[in-house]
Amino acid sequence: MTRSKTFLSFILGSTMMTACASVTPDVAEATDPVEVAGDASADAEAAPVVAAWSPGDAFAGPYGGVPAFDKMDIALIEPALEKGMAAQKVEIDAITANPDAPTFENTIAAMEDTGRELDRVLTYYYLWGSNLSTPEFREIETRMDPEIQAFYDSINQNQALFARVDAVRTGAEYETLTPVQQRLTEIIHQRFTRNGGTLTGEKAEKFAEINKELAGLYAEFSGNLLADEEGWVTFLTPEQTGGLPDSYLSSAAAAAEALGKPGMYAVRNTRSSMDPFLTYSTERDLREQVWHNYYNRGDNGDAHDNNAIIARILKLRDERVALLGYDNYAAWRLEDRMAKTPERAFDLMLQVWKASIARVHEEVADMQALADEEGAGIKIEPWDYRFYAEKVRKAKYDLDSEEVKQYLQLDNLRLAMFDVAGQLFGFEFVPVTDGSVPVFHPDVTVYEVNDKATGRNVGLWYFDPFARDGKRSGAWATTYRSHESFRGEKNVLAANNSNFVKPAPGEPVLVSWDDAETMFHEFGHALHYLSLQVEYPSLTSGLRDYTEFQSQLLERWLPTDHVINTYLVSAETGEPMPAELVEKIRKASTFNQACDDGIPRLRPD
Repeated sequence: MTRSKTFLSFILGSTMMTACASVTPDVAEATDPVEVAGDASADAEAAPVVAAWSPGDAFAGPYGGVPAFDKMDIALIEPALEKGMAAQKVEIDAITANPDAPTFENTIAAMEDTGRELDRVLTYYYLWGSNLSTPEFREIETRMDPEIQAFYDSINQNQALFARVDAVRTGAEYETLTPVQQRLTEIIHQRFTRNGGTLTGEKAEKFAEINKELAGLYAEFSGNLLADEEGWVTFLTPEQTGGLPDSYLSSAAAAAEALGKPGMYAVRNTRSSMDPFLTYSTERDLREQVWHNYYNRGDNGDAHDNNAIIARILKLRDERVALLGYDNYAAWRLEDRMAKTPERAFDLMLQVWKASIARVHEEVADMQALADEEGAGIKIEPWDYRFYAEKVRKAKYDLDSEEVKQYLQLDNLRLAMFDVAGQLFGFEFVPVTDGSVPVFHPDVTVYEVNDKATGRNVGLWYFDPFARDGKRSGAWATTYRSHESFRGEKNVLAANNSNFVKPAPGEPVLVSWDDAETMFHEFGHALHYLSLQVEYPSLTSGLRDYTEFQSQLLERWLPTDHVINTYLVSAETGEPMPAELVEKIRKASTFNQACDDGIPRLRPD
């Protein structure tokens, strides 16, 4: 996403946030860092005493300043959040106290320049939550998410502030603004109207109360999911590894050793570990166990069960939007999306529903026929889908996804993405190896991104590729700073995050076609961030539908001839993927699409 404020505003407008905070300026004054010079009269040689680093401090160092990931201290995060909220409250109060009539400059533009300190704190806070979570941090998150929500609600429900915004939106000056300024004004105005800014009295209090509870529920939900991912591990003995490829066993052995189980093999409760196990393991009872572990995350009737939380979230969402006059949450959520209404969304789904269900039955029938032919004596269950889909694919197309995987090395895929970015966007990626840019984990690498034509620095790209405890599952892109020219040109600090299983030392990381496609997709979001040329921070988010469209478009560059011939080379021989294998992948491009098991799908065109 963009600056943390913009991200929070989007979340505010989608599901989370809002309440009422009374963080006072006194907090900021009490914790404000101070630099004290030495007393020359007492000791001319005394060195100045510099205040300790705080998460709210301005980014320092090269590339326009970078986050101090090497100084992160979890003990500092709560006081820094409180201080950042107090500082932004002072800034907001200054806008509402302005005796001059509301204008774009003294209201809309002024709002865009608030919360800089809090944004920097939230960069570290959300990084902890997504990449470095611990039980200690999750306790902080449970406490602070509702408080952050309440703080942003206090802005959204600030009647004096909304009156000024509304005056700009409906006043004569609006017609004289540039299209960009009008768009910014409209976005900020909608931020209020869609998030309780027009409510008063008991309705406003209820809205804030619901949002604060939702913020706590969202934090609890995420914490439970992560706890189940960390806590459920299936350890295999050597006798239980039938069918598993050597590359998988090597990584699983390293994972087991790291967990204190040398000589065994660990199947972690993450997609990147679960998926290949279900595809290749001949141990059906273990496939069932691993399948249930993964798909029952948060649904085990224990301390981390999310069922009651989900029910409460759904109820509160509907109650909240009813206060705004909407029939249901879906109507509110889709209002600013392409579908516009729940009815249109359902119509779209129903157009493909019957055909999809029919295709599922066909694919499962193929699996069942093969299992019967083998004399397996089973009825195909969900934990059998990937295993028998692989067998059917081999039978129909002579295509082995493990063979394809030998040509999908993570390092080469990264180089392929850089190549595509250079051709399409004119970007050059240069590794930063001098230690000048701090990272938050040894696995993270950083690249300088420059414009090839001019040499201008566009920003930095951080890459965190491997799964680990405390890191949420899946793949995503984010920013630690987004482009803006509002108060001086700012370059971009973009990041991509994945959850590949870390291999044994010295071995290449081999990924599935589906994971390679996902890499290109998420890199598309990073390229979006790096390509942005906007004046105001709130304009960096873009509309969700368009944001996803452009990343889906970038996926199409993975199966191009140039990428295949240059970067999809054998991990053993270094030879490019043979034309016969490419053709097999193309022919199998629509196989098993209904079950969506992550098999290569090259488009016939």
